[in-house]
Amino acid sequence: MRANFTQAAGLGTGPMSFEPYRTQAHFELERERIFRRTWLIMGRIEDVPNAGDYIVKEVEICNASILITRQASGAVKAFHNICSHRGNQVVWDTKGTRKTMFRCPYHNWTYGNDGKLLAVSDEKMFFNLDKKKCGLDSVQCDVWDGWIFINLNPDNRVSLREYLGSMGEFLSGIPYPNAHRSIRIQAYLKCNWKFLIDAFSESYHIPVLHSKTIGPTFSGKINPMSHLQNAEFFGPHHSISLFGNPDYKPEEAALVEKLAYAGMVSENVLAANQSQDTMDLRAHRSVNPAKSQTWSMDINEIFPNFHLDVAGGGFWTHEIWPITQDFSRYEMRFFVPKPETVREAFHQEHYIARLADVVLEDLANVERTHKGVAAGVKKQMHLQEHEVLIRRMLKLHEEFEESATLEEALKRCAWADSPDTAEPALEPVA
Repeated sequence: MRANFTQAAGLGTGPMSFEPYRTQAHFELERERIFRRTWLIMGRIEDVPNAGDYIVKEVEICNASILITRQASGAVKAFHNICSHRGNQVVWDTKGTRKTMFRCPYHNWTYGNDGKLLAVSDEKMFFNLDKKKCGLDSVQCDVWDGWIFINLNPDNRVSLREYLGSMGEFLSGIPYPNAHRSIRIQAYLKCNWKFLIDAFSESYHIPVLHSKTIGPTFSGKINPMSHLQNAEFFGPHHSISLFGNPDYKPEEAALVEKLAYAGMVSENVLAANQSQDTMDLRAHRSVNPAKSQTWSMDINEIFPNFHLDVAGGGFWTHEIWPITQDFSRYEMRFFVPKPETVREAFHQEHYIARLADVVLEDLANVERTHKGVAAGVKKQMHLQEHEVLIRRMLKLHEEFEESATLEEALKRCAWADSPDTAEPALEPVA
């Protein structure tokens, strides 16, 4: 049965312009109207589990270095990582623990974990220095379901929960097994950041680009082109569900794969955990929302650059950060348990290697796409039904770029809340 995601989302069906991917003017609008105003993902509370723990995150498109710390009260605060003396970065590493203070390595100006300036070396040589006015500059910071977000607009009046809206309600309460332990992959790529967003927003490419890796697990006789099973739209955010081939079995010669996945959640999904560890995750109302027997995973996208993917065997994330118009940083985190046996360690190594191979196929391809589009020969792209999120994302960018404030942008995205758009699930034939 043919899906109706695009029209149900209130979108057109004509070709879409390539200009947003290749012009500096669009990139400048994205910096000012999107990244300087929206709530941006920084990590999880498990990244700063104890008082004094900190992480430093870069938002290159805004030339921002953000210091996030756990307070003695348990609260999480964020500051611009900039010393009030000469503008140097106060913290030079990416994570650590400093129980009481941060000391700038340039001239030893010392700050408390609450951002207050505590001490100035050779203070008597300064002229009427008011230390109360020279603390670290705070950044709006909030936590939702364990995820840490910041907002770089000092005049922002939209709370994180207001920004997430019905998407926050939809995902609320998902348990995240092993959120304290992750393996990180990071890459710098010669491409516009939106090509990376697009690469992880549709399944149309899976049977072709990933034909030698996960293609057979995400397509099959009843769904050869890996059509989406479900799509949910929540203002600027959205969620899609992918098909999983119930008939998939490793080839006879694939002895390593057979051994790695024996006893796992399923042979047709990438799984990091034993099945008993993820029962609560899979039972959540918004994980596989259509409750299809042929489901493989959900892709949840929080605008503008955070993907939270959930499968039967666990979860992982993508963060996609623009640096320049044609250069981007990509970060993926796999959240995995500490293996307790040799067999579990073997399974986990196979899982990570397999998923890394898949990601490398995607990353190599986005640079080729950027190069082709940058040539300027093709003026527009032609999108099909199951590339609905690409069409939708470009429309959302228009709304944000044409809005004077974040409040206005969210109001303009009212069209983007849609009723149930689920396609009848493709179930195994008896």
